[in-house]
Amino acid sequence: MTEPLMHVNGPLRVHELGREDGPTLVLLHGFTDSGLCWADAVRRWRHDYRIVAPDARGHGESPRFDPAASGSNWSDVMAADVVSLLVALTRESDDLPLLIGHSMGAGIAAIVLASRPDLVRAGVLEDPPWFTRPPGDDRVSAKDTTQQWVQGFRDDLDEAIARGRLEQPLWPEIELRPWGVAKAQFDLSLTSPEQIVRQTPWVDVAAAITRPTLVVTGGRDDQVLVGPLSRQRLTELGNPHVEVAVVPGAGHTVRRDCTDAFHQIVDPWIRASFRDSSKHASSGDASFRGEASS
Repeated sequence: MTEPLMHVNGPLRVHELGREDGPTLVLLHGFTDSGLCWADAVRRWRHDYRIVAPDARGHGESPRFDPAASGSNWSDVMAADVVSLLVALTRESDDLPLLIGHSMGAGIAAIVLASRPDLVRAGVLEDPPWFTRPPGDDRVSAKDTTQQWVQGFRDDLDEAIARGRLEQPLWPEIELRPWGVAKAQFDLSLTSPEQIVRQTPWVDVAAAITRPTLVVTGGRDDQVLVGPLSRQRLTELGNPHVEVAVVPGAGHTVRRDCTDAFHQIVDPWIRASFRDSSKHASSGDASFRGEASS
């Protein structure tokens, strides 16, 4: 990936790549990642699009969270950061950007799609935290596991990346170093994704989306967040603006596990979204304000 242009938007470190005059994609990374953790996707998209990829608070080179200021509503803070960035982008151009998020970033993207449809054209959500736990599922917080795992990248980055290469042999090589560096930069006070995506039921967020939205998840049901139960709930919800695609053989990081299959689904959808001029118009007032949850 070419060296990005870095600048600050409000509190966030923002990475920009691609065509300066191209349609804009805003990429929101997952928990413990950073704005540079889209390396393979950027390599594919940079000739056609302007790519804007912020580091979320507590991630990459963006500021750490201030618990005294943020309280427990960290997802609201992250969503507000994204809204601030989108407002700045829409001042530059009348052409609305398309929002793409993975995991935590997909959850934040969903909040923005639901609450500020006037700022976005459409959205792609890669396995958002829209999971439905079956009866009897009493899993505990990932706090201790997350801290120990991330600390391993701080102790020996090269060894941790080499271990990731062995554990994820299908991932594009270009993805590994940014993925590892982001872990070493991660704010250890963010001990669990549940601190960020919680409270408001995700079904309420999904129901409030009025922009075209593609949810992409993997077919390895034991490794994804949008599994069969969640997909069934989305079907029952019947929001005509939200569609779901399942990539066989992929887990939670669909774009890394099955790279070509992911892009065969997503890239034509993105192109069609920019061709459809109806997605430029505002959908009116925000219909939802709140947090996503499990």
